[in-house]
Amino acid sequence: MPEEWTRLPWQDEVWSHLRPSGPATHHALLLRGPGGIGKRPLARALAAALLCQTPAADKAACGQCDSCRWLVAGNHPDFRRVSSAAQLLDDLAEGAEAGEPGGSAAERKASQQITIEQVRALSSFLALTTHRGGARVLLVEPAEAMNPAASNALLKTLEEPGPGTRFILVSDQPRRLAPTILSRCLCVNLVPPAPAMAMAWLIEKGIDTPQALLAQAAGRPLHALELANPEQRQARQQFLGALAAPGFDPHTLAEKAHRDTLAQWTEWLQIWCHDLLLIKQGVSPRFHADQAAALKQLAARADAGRLLDWELRLRHARYEVRQPVNARLFCDDLLMAYRALFS
Repeated sequence: MPEEWTRLPWQDEVWSHLRPSGPATHHALLLRGPGGIGKRPLARALAAALLCQTPAADKAACGQCDSCRWLVAGNHPDFRRVSSAAQLLDDLAEGAEAGEPGGSAAERKASQQITIEQVRALSSFLALTTHRGGARVLLVEPAEAMNPAASNALLKTLEEPGPGTRFILVSDQPRRLAPTILSRCLCVNLVPPAPAMAMAWLIEKGIDTPQALLAQAAGRPLHALELANPEQRQARQQFLGALAAPGFDPHTLAEKAHRDTLAQWTEWLQIWCHDLLLIKQGVSPRFHADQAAALKQLAARADAGRLLDWELRLRHARYEVRQPVNARLFCDDLLMAYRALFS
């Protein structure tokens, strides 16, 4: 099977519980945990295994049968994926999904949710008999993107699933899910792999600074791989360089903000703040060892009370960026508060 349909090396143990006929067999699974640890490949590997006609000894999909080929080609009659339009467009931009519709940045901004219309559109899929009398798999990712109406619509199906119907939900932020959805699912908590295994995987991917990137990604190997992208790395270095520069000008940096980078910028600010707080307490920085000297200089000038207030503000900002905010004004507010830490 292609890599995106195959579990990752650190998932062998959890696979023994999740695979078809495993101890955790359940009609609805919720894979939850931080982003960038491999929940999506695991979910897809499980979907492929459920649909495979000739699974391997460990119950993984064979990659050779008609079912596996249909799944990879995106036209399996017994598989559906429900995602927000923004997620589908992001995947298309990354080349992860073949044959899915494209769209403009404006469309991406307006379609962050999974809607009730998307869930209702599944009624015929869920009502018909399966193609070969086997399993039917519905993948929902990210599950927290379901708006309340969509959650209620899906709940009815979760309560009374048809024969052979399996649901796989994937969530980075399970607290945003309705309690009724959580109660109908078997929740599987996934965590980052051991650092040694994560670094070995990154080295196999050709990453030359796996330890530093893994630290910046809080131990999340897939996120570390994203950070290794030259454009991503350059953008991050420029952003952090601006934060560390003497005479920091929040307005100049905020002028460069746009909607698609808000979540990324907010995360960068939050982990920068985290390291400032650590240094204030006499602890080495966790995420930015390469910026330790600059962080120490800044922390020496920062007001501890304001730093804690700013950290709380950033926590709220991580949720606010999901709303249709003005990117420049939003960042200007956060960055002016950052400058005030040192006044």
